[in-house]
Amino acid sequence: MEATELERLRQAVQAAPEDAEAHLALLQALIADEHLEEAETVGDALLQRDPPPAAVHALLGVVYAKRARLEEAVEQCRQALSFQADDVLVLFNLGTVLVRQGEYEEARQMLEQAKARQDTWPELYFNLGVVALHQERYNDALDAFESATEQREGYAEAHFSRGNVHAVKGLGIDGSLDYYEIDCAINAYKAAAQHRPQYTAALYNLGMLYGRMSSSEGVRVWEQYLDAAQDLEAEETWRMRAQEYKRDLEDRLR
Repeated sequence: MEATELERLRQAVQAAPEDAEAHLALLQALIADEHLEEAETVGDALLQRDPPPAAVHALLGVVYAKRARLEEAVEQCRQALSFQADDVLVLFNLGTVLVRQGEYEEARQMLEQAKARQDTWPELYFNLGVVALHQERYNDALDAFESATEQREGYAEAHFSRGNVHAVKGLGIDGSLDYYEIDCAINAYKAAAQHRPQYTAALYNLGMLYGRMSSSEGVRVWEQYLDAAQDLEAEETWRMRAQEYKRDLEDRLR
């Protein structure tokens, strides 16, 4: 939203401080523009009204989730659903927050309810896949991640997560390898890196798989990872490990 339009909405609120609709319009605009601190202030003021407008609960659920205030986000989403139990966006948002809290079974229930009403939403399938993966329902996780990528081919996170499921299925606890699953994992990680060339996690996992297979392709992938991660402070520990894995693979290939 243009700054002039946002300022117009602020002025409308100042001119009519009792106009709840003006406050809600401003709140929506602030969320869209990621002005989350101001959005929280506007939303909290609306909550003090007696009664607060029903729409504020759904909007504050978004704000609190974005600010990692997860318990409050859950509370506001539940309040919103008490007014409209079939609100797809609120069901999705609540399910997503519950995933972040590790409440996977309730998250699955919320997301399934949302899917029953809107089944063409890549992020919804992605979150269902995350839930299924955590619950070790690997085939369900693959189905969900594949649905996400079918609906959005460039969904790098879904390709990456699909690779993770195949890797889990392909790496035996006794050190054995299921080469079909490993090949599927490699292709998924490659797709993730294709859609996001600097996707360090996908490159790292791809390097690990090639290392397990003692494949010379792993040397190239580790070099690609190290190039992508060289300026990322958060990758420092992983860079050190990648350098060790690359040297080890080179020694094994001599």
